[in-house]
Amino acid sequence: MKIHFVNVRTMHHSAHSGYDRLMDYVSQAPLSTSRVWKKMSDRERKRAYHQAKEQISWYNLSDLEMETNVNALDPRVGKHVCHFLYGENSVYHIKKSDNPRKKIFVSFHQPPEVHQQFIRTREPLQSIDGLIVVGTNQIPFFEQYMDRSNIHFIPHGVDTDFFKPGPTTAKITNKVLFVGNWLRDFETLVAVAEILAAKAPEVVLDIVTLERNKLLFEGCGNVVFSSGISEDLLLRKYWEASLLFVPMKDCTANNSVLEGMACGLPIVTTDIGGMRDYLDESCAVLCNRGDAAGMAEAIIALLSDRKRSAELGARSREKSLQFSWPKVADMLRAAYQKSFEAQRDSGRRNPNCA
Repeated sequence: MKIHFVNVRTMHHSAHSGYDRLMDYVSQAPLSTSRVWKKMSDRERKRAYHQAKEQISWYNLSDLEMETNVNALDPRVGKHVCHFLYGENSVYHIKKSDNPRKKIFVSFHQPPEVHQQFIRTREPLQSIDGLIVVGTNQIPFFEQYMDRSNIHFIPHGVDTDFFKPGPTTAKITNKVLFVGNWLRDFETLVAVAEILAAKAPEVVLDIVTLERNKLLFEGCGNVVFSSGISEDLLLRKYWEASLLFVPMKDCTANNSVLEGMACGLPIVTTDIGGMRDYLDESCAVLCNRGDAAGMAEAIIALLSDRKRSAELGARSREKSLQFSWPKVADMLRAAYQKSFEAQRDSGRRNPNCA
């Protein structure tokens, strides 16, 4: 089976982070530039691009090229899977494959409300053979538009060899780490910072996010702010922290949570979206959305109970191993194979369709 990954690199992800790390664990065959794409005039490309851009907010001209190359692939031998790793960016002009040797897979990452905000059409879903979700909260939405048997929950992975517990000497007492930007609940984060400043002034919030968010923390004397740091420094921050705090507005999978788990940190986060697909009360404290008082209380309680904090951290690391990239890659290959087997079984039941 030949796998052709269709990838859009997310620039804020570090070298050992992001969904496209799958490409390091699944053997792949590069897609060549098709004659169809080469023959398209600039005017044709521009028209097709703008048509897609009206429906797909994150669509780029490079996405049109990738879709065109996938549509042009017509294998004569073997089995081929074309897998769009970021469906929210890249899928509009894709055509249903009528070649039994070719399957179209797409991974979607956004919770339903966000998906509908940035993708205004469901029509391309009819051309997909396999849809990968990274949160079970996505399933009810997508099964409105395609057969449930073609929707696969395959969790997001994490590099458990790079993100791993550090030396105990690296720990800094009362340091709480926050990492990320997308769908983070900054209003609640700031409220928690203010509560901690009053109730536990010894606690330091180590904030790693985009530079544009810095103004949110003006007046928060217990915040240390960082942006654009190296991956090695990020890892050190995971090692230094006593716990990871990630309040969310919504989510499916979450890179920061997975990385914190892999580094053996107890987690305080929001009980929302797909969060429980990855953690539970054995390794985390899950709070209601916007409950700043409850989150601050959970942080103070964990920092004052080193035994419980260590237990949750150990279970975090243990649980993260379920999401190591080799295991996720095995699940993905199984989904590919299942798609071809379902087609074969269907052909046996309906000889005229074979």
